[in-house]
Amino acid sequence: MSSMPSFTINRVGRSVMLALATATALVSFSTLAQDTAPAPTDEELERIAVSGRLLSSAASAAAERREQPYVAELLGMEQISRAGDSNAATALRRVTGLTLVNDKFIYVRGLGERYSSTLLNGAMVPSPDPTRNVIPLDMFPAGIIESLVVQKAYSPELPAAFGGGNVNIRTATIPLQRSFNLSVGTGYNSLNSDKGVDYAGGSDDWRGRDDGTRGISPVLANALQQYGTISQINIAESLGGLNAGTLAQANTILRELGLSFNRDLDLRETSIKPDFDGSLSYGERFELSKNVVFGMMTGVSYDRSTQNIEEKERYFSVSGDNLVPLNRYDDIRGTEHQVKLSGMLNFGLELGVDHRLESSTIYLLDTKDEIKIKTGDSIETINETNRFNTDTSIRYEERTMLSNQLRGRHNFPFLSDLAVDWQFTDAKARRYAPSEVEFRYLNERQADDSLFRFLRRNQNAVNYSFGDMQDETQNGSWNAKLPLSLGKAEMVLSGGYSYFERSRDASTNLFNFNTVGYSLQQLSGSFSEIFSDANILNPANGFQVSNVTTQADDYLAAQMLDAGYAALEINYDYQWRLNLGVRYEDFKQISLPLNARGEVSANPAESALLEDGFYPALSLTWFINDELQARFGYSQTVIRPDLREVTPVLYVDPLTDFKVTGFAGLQSTDIDSVDARLEWYYDNSNYSIGAFYKKLDNPIEAIELSGSDGNLLMSFRNAESGKVYGIEAEFLQQLDMFSGDFGSLANNFFVAGNLTLSDSEIQIQRFPGANLTNLERRLSGHSKYVVNFQLGFDSDDDKHNATLTYNVFGKRIAFAGVNQKDDAFEQPFHSLDFTYSYSPLDNMTVKLGLKNLLDEQVEILQQGEILQQRTEGQSYSLSFSYKY
Repeated sequence: MSSMPSFTINRVGRSVMLALATATALVSFSTLAQDTAPAPTDEELERIAVSGRLLSSAASAAAERREQPYVAELLGMEQISRAGDSNAATALRRVTGLTLVNDKFIYVRGLGERYSSTLLNGAMVPSPDPTRNVIPLDMFPAGIIESLVVQKAYSPELPAAFGGGNVNIRTATIPLQRSFNLSVGTGYNSLNSDKGVDYAGGSDDWRGRDDGTRGISPVLANALQQYGTISQINIAESLGGLNAGTLAQANTILRELGLSFNRDLDLRETSIKPDFDGSLSYGERFELSKNVVFGMMTGVSYDRSTQNIEEKERYFSVSGDNLVPLNRYDDIRGTEHQVKLSGMLNFGLELGVDHRLESSTIYLLDTKDEIKIKTGDSIETINETNRFNTDTSIRYEERTMLSNQLRGRHNFPFLSDLAVDWQFTDAKARRYAPSEVEFRYLNERQADDSLFRFLRRNQNAVNYSFGDMQDETQNGSWNAKLPLSLGKAEMVLSGGYSYFERSRDASTNLFNFNTVGYSLQQLSGSFSEIFSDANILNPANGFQVSNVTTQADDYLAAQMLDAGYAALEINYDYQWRLNLGVRYEDFKQISLPLNARGEVSANPAESALLEDGFYPALSLTWFINDELQARFGYSQTVIRPDLREVTPVLYVDPLTDFKVTGFAGLQSTDIDSVDARLEWYYDNSNYSIGAFYKKLDNPIEAIELSGSDGNLLMSFRNAESGKVYGIEAEFLQQLDMFSGDFGSLANNFFVAGNLTLSDSEIQIQRFPGANLTNLERRLSGHSKYVVNFQLGFDSDDDKHNATLTYNVFGKRIAFAGVNQKDDAFEQPFHSLDFTYSYSPLDNMTVKLGLKNLLDEQVEILQQGEILQQRTEGQSYSLSFSYKY
């Protein structure tokens, strides 16, 4: 173990630079083909990508996968486009053993998103999601993706934080010739047949970005700076001590501060515009001289969508030893507006065939404005048939990521063909969530059957939240490969070094409106009427604003990782290929919660995670013949707790709406993995079948600490042990074997698909404050089966292409049950999508897309009853593209 480092905290501009954590160096091993040909170059991969027919594109992707020394899957740009996938997340759900959760995160082989990692062109970049370490893959539009590589077996050039798999997003590179692509499209969701809901006090520009009305006003910011905590007592003390005069003066200040909040929140009905998306890219290649080539590629994409929300919720309470379900479902209606904008600018310089330099700049913006109106019960109204609640939630967030990357690749023939590559990546990510608002109206049915509606009279009748999280990372790496020959053995010696540093600054300010002094009649108006300037400033109403210091969500965190690896590849007589290596990592992490005054409220030594270790990997490939090969792999890796999971602050998970608190005592999870696989390739078809086993020590699980009041409080704990194991199969087959019965038309059809069957077990102990129902169960998020199937058609003239895709996963634990409640299971979702494209001209295409044709709903069941239900609706899209 490493010795305790010295941490220096310098809070300037609310950021800390604590030297700490994670390095990444992803560089593919140079594989020796049976004919000793070099591995495919980037240029060759680009030639694969422009293939017009999906069958040939899929076969080319399979060919690259075949050459990988470790078990990996690959999706090319043409495959992604043909399936109608709009981003990396929806595309990856078609990979063997992968399932998509919350339309953002990938589960590999039944392991949750914590067990997968994401690289961008081989480099680690920060996540703009404050609640998860992994990058939300829905942020990467399909238009900037060259290919997606999913490596399921660990190799030592990858970060040791490897569980189910690693996703490498490879963006479009320098073109082989001038290229221009233009695409515009529109779409519609069946849920949008009704009117949507909106509010006046939240204006956005064309990018979906806030115009400033939602953020903390300068008046409120100055008050926070002056008083620290906004409360009557705290302000009075700062004015000279507690007495009648200062308390009265403090109340005046609190009323005036109420005017600085955005209160134009009256909901209004609005019509829903059709969705719009567009993209534009341009690439150029310049032959500066015989051996010098300069290239550039740039692109931008824009996507604006609106969708109505239809959900249901029901929670179970505990009364003594009995489970008590709420009488009625809570119906949730609302509208979500989303805008996604991305931009890319790449430059490249080739100096002969031995040297290449590249730069990449990628900008991603994702804004979401969501309104939810929940009508139903609370604990107070559960048994009152004449009363119910209307809860309104207004949430707005901006997620951004900016990545700047330099890469180089060099071959030195005069040094025995030594190959060196390197990269440096500087990236920033931010989640900005200003002025999230929640409030509740009570509804009472009167004797004349009329409804009396009034805002809750309470000290926290209205809750405002202002959140901001910023990550900054730097990642550098170099790798070297030296080919050697010894008799029948062709060898490659590899080694490299990488480092990764991250600093995070997260803050949340929570404020409450106090309406105890209002009369019910005063509270029966609209939001803007109740909190008009006159009502707030009227001392008789007793209005006050305060910020919540007991649920502070400010923290500073940092990571640092130094890593090095050495590896050896041996290709013996073109029949056996052995890859073995070991990686060493020195990892440091610290996460420090802050109090209202920005002071560290925890012992740094207790919140530090320090560990180092060696992580070996082995892969053996047997080339049985030209068409058949077998693989075997073994590795030891680790999964470390996320920054947020070890920080003891309270926050609301934006995906589940559950309250979550971190736990400083989490330990890392050690993983032993074994893989075996048989692959058969011939012509444009291929088949594979494999088995896998993973043993987990101290797996991290999300548990419910308290649920007796119907409000879930989640946290994280280490279980004792766990394992996941299964088999997976994949196929790609042209239907030309039926050409005799159906004529040559059968040659135009093909089928592709995959199946994963697996199981998992976990042993978890009891924890204080969490009465777990099942101490032995499956891993959270694990599905016993995953099925993907694709039927494709390519016309002989390539003018007509059609694809029918189907995906389903087995039920999986959404969260573990407590207090006698069963585990809550997300139910299987049967996804059936169809795309058709017509190309009247070689450079022009019209595409039709139909999604969720079965009109499935997302459901979570507990105790045999629906706990949560979300209606997805059917989506229809039409696009036009032009390219040359």
